[in-house]
Amino acid sequence: MKKIFTFLTVLAAITLSAQTNLVPNHSFENWADGKPVDWYVPNSAIIAQSSEAQDGSSSTSITAPDSGNTQISPLNDIAVEQGVTYVFSGWYLDNAPDARFRYWAQFRNADGDTGPNPLQMEGYSEDSPEWVFFTAEGMPNAGADVIRAGLRTYHNDNVGGGVVLMDNIMVYDKSTMSVADLNNFADQVKMNTVVTNKLTLQLPQRATVNIYTMEGRLVSSNRVDNGGSVDTSAMTKGIYVVKVTNGYATTTQKIVKK
Repeated sequence: MKKIFTFLTVLAAITLSAQTNLVPNHSFENWADGKPVDWYVPNSAIIAQSSEAQDGSSSTSITAPDSGNTQISPLNDIAVEQGVTYVFSGWYLDNAPDARFRYWAQFRNADGDTGPNPLQMEGYSEDSPEWVFFTAEGMPNAGADVIRAGLRTYHNDNVGGGVVLMDNIMVYDKSTMSVADLNNFADQVKMNTVVTNKLTLQLPQRATVNIYTMEGRLVSSNRVDNGGSVDTSAMTKGIYVVKVTNGYATTTQKIVKK
């Protein structure tokens, strides 16, 4: 009989970002005078530091206004070069019926906004109890020399007051991404491959852990910290696929439920 090793290092192809993030204080860890350091916050904004974080120990929370939107962005617009593809990514948590989120980057110059671009969210966020990852990429519009990485919170049908959380915001040159070997993220993601009532994970950082049937049906989705567990007691016996992602790296592993 084959031996199934518990806490098997995940062996799967994995894509990691080795990019340079151009957003300062991207995880909203540093605050002063009630505002995140190095971020522009309008005087009308209702903003607060939240301990419910996707990355690190804090995030930013924005309360939706009753009309229009509240936008925050890095204090200084980020310099860009023509012909370079930039990625705009991050996480938001919108579980409030009276608030909606949109990422809204502008390629600008001294005369202002240079027009629509692919880094502007087409629709609005939908309520969810989980952190949601967003990512978009595009080249600067003709004549643009900076990007303004905006995060917007809107009312819902002229009713505001709901709160949206945002965290781990990034802008980077896509060409700086690389495929790292398995000795990086994969060597740090470990789990018991035979489970009964819980799946315990060793993680390099907080991550989203999804469990699927072999047919591809999602049966569990959780945000898990290093050393945390996922309740598997309600799962039927069989083989499942566990997908672990931190937004920039993803890996999968089969497990057996007994």
